[in-house]
Amino acid sequence: MKTLKQVAIIGMGKTGEATKHFLQQRDVVCHCYDDRWSPNQTDIDWKHLDALIASPGVALWWPVPHPMVQLARVNCVPILNDIDLFQLYSNGANICVTGTNGKSTTVALINFIAEDNGVDCQLGGNFGTPALSLQLTKKYNILELSSYQLESCNILGFDVSIILNITPDHLTRHGGLYGYSAAKQKIFANSPPNAYRVIGVDDPCCVSMVDFLSPVNGLPPIKISGHTLISDGIGWDANKLIDNYFNAGYICDCPSQLDGTHNRQNIAAAYAACHYMGISSQQFAKSLKLFPGLAHRQELVKVINNTPYINDSKATNVQSVEQALQRYDNIIWILGGRPKEDGIEKLTSYFHKIKYALLIGEVAEKWSQILALHEIPHQISGVLSLAVQHAHKIAQQNSGSVVLFSPACASFDQFKNFEERGNIFKKLVEDLPC
Repeated sequence: MKTLKQVAIIGMGKTGEATKHFLQQRDVVCHCYDDRWSPNQTDIDWKHLDALIASPGVALWWPVPHPMVQLARVNCVPILNDIDLFQLYSNGANICVTGTNGKSTTVALINFIAEDNGVDCQLGGNFGTPALSLQLTKKYNILELSSYQLESCNILGFDVSIILNITPDHLTRHGGLYGYSAAKQKIFANSPPNAYRVIGVDDPCCVSMVDFLSPVNGLPPIKISGHTLISDGIGWDANKLIDNYFNAGYICDCPSQLDGTHNRQNIAAAYAACHYMGISSQQFAKSLKLFPGLAHRQELVKVINNTPYINDSKATNVQSVEQALQRYDNIIWILGGRPKEDGIEKLTSYFHKIKYALLIGEVAEKWSQILALHEIPHQISGVLSLAVQHAHKIAQQNSGSVVLFSPACASFDQFKNFEERGNIFKKLVEDLPC
């Protein structure tokens, strides 16, 4: 690819700002645009642009392509993103993880185990630090990638590529499940020799991909499971992690803080990535026991009078919530926000575990009707602060219950993001009387 001298950047959130700063440090002229303050992009001289750099929130295809994307295509200007630029400029191996659920826990787990064993690595991408704010000289770059980021990636060729699972999410943005799945599958494109391509086989979408992944340099894809022993992959025999891909056999038992089928799949994926980095089975097992878990993901905030208060703010879809409902009983459930395409109707098989439900956000009225139809005791609290107060009062009258904040919704109706939502929940719980 030719050297970049002049680019346009569309979308000036955290990723766009990081991209601008990175390129300006390398004397690249950056024309910056954002729909919040430059809705009409009429002053661009497309003939002199080397690329349009699209931030993750910029639609490339669905529901309709962004006007600047359409103009770039008309003028034959390449469309790239920050991950493409990081691929071009960084010197290390890129370990990339995607999936509908579990990707944040998995990258955090990989990074924790690698750092615990003295590996020169760093963590970023969709998780915390934008890729172009990372160092370029680390030996290993551990990146969480969303479907939005993968959709606009064009260079690709990652050293370790992991798809954990694919279930319906972001369907409007990708034109349906096929488009969403296609965006995720891009993570395997242009794999270099000796690359590890890791794929979960616990859902139908991923299972359908496996047969189309031909070996790269003799290495077939690495199949992983969170609940099944795989004869030629990495899976589980009850509570025991078994490696039948690299023929290491028994690796370790599942630690209590990572209980659940979803976390076992994350562990299997992390094991494959750590194997690539040269971390032995013994080192992996030792470090795994020390992993504290991920903030906002079934995070124990406090126990008040034998009632645990669990922050699961990162559960923005029903598949994530299902993992929490599987784990707990006698649940006082705080849920709601801005709904996605799927609804809580898919969770009805777990409704017998719900002692009481407290609804917040835009979806409260609609979901109240569903809960009423299934005779689940509930009320509309409206806002999180009231929901926590109501939950606490109910919990103190019901010994042996669990207060679970697992929203099944996006946060953007009342909060900036799920992190802010989770932090506010934790502060509200900390302030409760004991």
